[in-house]
Amino acid sequence: MGPPQSVIFGRRIQISGSASFKTDARLTQYAHDLVSQLVRAILSDGGGVVLGAGKEPRPTPEAPSILFDWTALEIAAMSFTNHGSIWPKSYGPPLLIVTSEKSESEIPETRRPLWDSLLKSGLMRVESILAGARSGAMLRERQAQHGDILVTLGGGTGVEHLADLYLSRRRPVISLDLPLGSSRDDGTGGSERLAQKSREHPERFIKFQRKFAGTENARLASISTRAGAANVETVAKNLHGLLSGLARPYVFYTRLLNPNHSKFNVVEDFFRTVVDPVVSGFGLDSLDMGVSDSEHAFLNVAVFDNLHYATAVIADVTGERPNCYIELGYSLGHATRVIATAEEGTKLPFDQDAIPCHFWNASLSVDERRQSFREFWRKNIDRPALIV
Repeated sequence: MGPPQSVIFGRRIQISGSASFKTDARLTQYAHDLVSQLVRAILSDGGGVVLGAGKEPRPTPEAPSILFDWTALEIAAMSFTNHGSIWPKSYGPPLLIVTSEKSESEIPETRRPLWDSLLKSGLMRVESILAGARSGAMLRERQAQHGDILVTLGGGTGVEHLADLYLSRRRPVISLDLPLGSSRDDGTGGSERLAQKSREHPERFIKFQRKFAGTENARLASISTRAGAANVETVAKNLHGLLSGLARPYVFYTRLLNPNHSKFNVVEDFFRTVVDPVVSGFGLDSLDMGVSDSEHAFLNVAVFDNLHYATAVIADVTGERPNCYIELGYSLGHATRVIATAEEGTKLPFDQDAIPCHFWNASLSVDERRQSFREFWRKNIDRPALIV
């Protein structure tokens, strides 16, 4: 399996925001048009979306809604009907909806047929927060657990909180400068202010692939809506291009690195021959300390900084190295997704034998080893954390 063509493939993009009831309907409609085109482009690239679901408030019966979730869901349903989905099935459904009991009860009757159709489609996963709760913060925290990239329009305190959640995980935040206000008229400027901050410090909000390095601010400038004066199709196209230039999430490798160890060559062969191509095939980059380039002056700092923000960790304990045990324990305690591996015959330490481990056999063919590891990854990558 070769690497996917698009960086968006297999990644979920959360689209969040709102408009004020006082906002000019033409600006709100501009936002809906932009969301429509963005969702269509994401799904056509094999990406998924994270949304909410509930009421659909409008300033007047004829005006566009001040929320964008139903527009996104409508476009998604149409895209699946007309073009199908190339989203990788092993990642679960492409649509991930986080809602509450109260929000579900507020779904408009006009949207019930769409909601029921998506529920039956097998393309939508619904997660609900604590029964009876309607905490916006709880909804956002759950959404941020599943989103890989955040795109914001308008909004207030909620959008600002979501951006903080994503940035604290070093996940990209792309904010549009459309002056929409917010549904609650709260916050300190919402997406419009975040867009300004991202232009001042783009490195805090996005990270590009190396071939696009240095163009971050130019790309952010290209998605300016100019208060709705910019052509919406051009903005959507530029936004899609920006998403496509983002750096891929990375998998951190913790493994035997001492070239003088008797097991070094067989471990090195497993990672170069089996792990690297499988990880790449899932649309992810790899970070192998001692092999990959580092931005840190000290190795120990680099190890734990990169370990902390990895999208997943592959921990191979062949050779029974103490540093691998430490890094495995850190990953499990930090609730990072962990794939444990070891050469057949390795004695697992402590209570690790209670955690699924892929035991690899160097004597098998390359295709057999890759297939075995790929299947183990698919079955175990989304296991719940030990402590949540």
